[in-house]
Amino acid sequence: MKKYFTTLFMTLALICINAQTPKDSVGLFAIHDGVASRIEKITHTGIKGSGGLASMATLGVAKIKSKLEFKGETSKHQFEGTATLRMYFGNPSVQQMVNLFMFTPAYSINNFDVARFDVKKGKRMLTGVTASITTGYSVGVESAEDIQIETTELRNGVYDITIKGKPGEYCLMFTANGAGGFGGVFDFTIK
Repeated sequence: MKKYFTTLFMTLALICINAQTPKDSVGLFAIHDGVASRIEKITHTGIKGSGGLASMATLGVAKIKSKLEFKGETSKHQFEGTATLRMYFGNPSVQQMVNLFMFTPAYSINNFDVARFDVKKGKRMLTGVTASITTGYSVGVESAEDIQIETTELRNGVYDITIKGKPGEYCLMFTANGAGGFGGVFDFTIK
């Protein structure tokens, strides 16, 4: 009988360990009608510079910019008017650690910000670096200014985020340690 209960207990433990549902997984999810779908991190495919000639001609007075290029004109995560996201902090699996390290308990919701893409020639762009002699330089993607963000803590390490803004392409980015879009972003669209 003891062997039977030990086997039953071990089986139930394995089922509980492997029964992790998307709502309890570490990472970021789009919420549509109460259904969660994972938003995968996307990384830039190139960096485009502009303003170099003007900066040279004006001895550094004119700004130079470096923009991160992301594939496609739009995200597959589409929202009407308001984006609803759910963020889960915890310990990702070893296989997911490279893409989800920013959701470990070492970080918090305060280490994230929302930015808006500029869409040009079939690509989405984020300005990552600006520099000039008169204004100095800035590194990192700036947050979107004209949006409303509301966060609600559902329980320890789980947050709902609602984002209202004008129609466009947006992303949630990890900002700790100067990452600001350079290590990848989580994209979504508001129609």
